[in-house]
Amino acid sequence: MGIFSRDKSSQSSAELATRHSRGWSDVRAHLNETSGLRVLDFGATSPANINFLTSLGHGVYMSNLVLEATAPEWLQPLPEGAKTEVARELDVERFIAANLDFSGRDFDVVLLWDTANYLPPEVVPALFARLRAVLRPGGRLLAFFQSRTTGPETVFSRYQLTEGDDLLVLESGGFPVRKVYQTRQVEKLLEAFSNMRFFLGKDNVREVIATR
Repeated sequence: MGIFSRDKSSQSSAELATRHSRGWSDVRAHLNETSGLRVLDFGATSPANINFLTSLGHGVYMSNLVLEATAPEWLQPLPEGAKTEVARELDVERFIAANLDFSGRDFDVVLLWDTANYLPPEVVPALFARLRAVLRPGGRLLAFFQSRTTGPETVFSRYQLTEGDDLLVLESGGFPVRKVYQTRQVEKLLEAFSNMRFFLGKDNVREVIATR
C-alpha cells in the first residue's frame, strides 16, 4: 500500500451536507469486493479518505488539481510587448506533465468527483486523456458534472467517503465553476473509454462511471 499526496493546500474544510451517490455506491461495492487496488482521489488531502481506503487494503494517492491550476507558474508567457493585464491561458502540456506525473504508477480506481467543472476548460480534454492512460485495463473512473454555474450546490467541496451510499460534503475553498458540461460533451470527453454509465442525482448533477 502507498500514500502519495500532491495537495499543497493547508485550507480547512467545513461541513456542508451529505450527498446520496449511486456512483459511489457502485465504486464502494467494487472496493469492498477487491483488495490491493490503487486509488487516485482528487481534492484536498483527506485523512478520513486515506484511513477509509487503507483500512480496506488499498493504496491511496491524492491530487488537488483545482488548487494547483490557480498558480501563475502554469500560465503561458506573455507575448513580447504585451501588457500585463492581457489574459493568459494555462500551458496545458506543461501543467498536465507536472501535476499528473505519478512516477510510473497506474491505478484501478480514479475518484475525480467534479474536478473538471472547476478547471480551465482548455485543460479538461487533456485531463481525461491522461487519466485513461494511467488507468489499468478494467479500471474505473468516477466523475461528477455540475449542471449549474452558481448556487449553493456548486460550492467547491471535498467528498468524504462513508461506508454507506452517502458522501459527506465538505467545503474546500472558494473556487468557481468554470464550465458546465452537457451530456454529449461528457460523452465526447470519455469516448476513448470502453463504456460509461450515467446516474442523475436529484440536484441534476450527472454522475458517470467510465471503464478503461
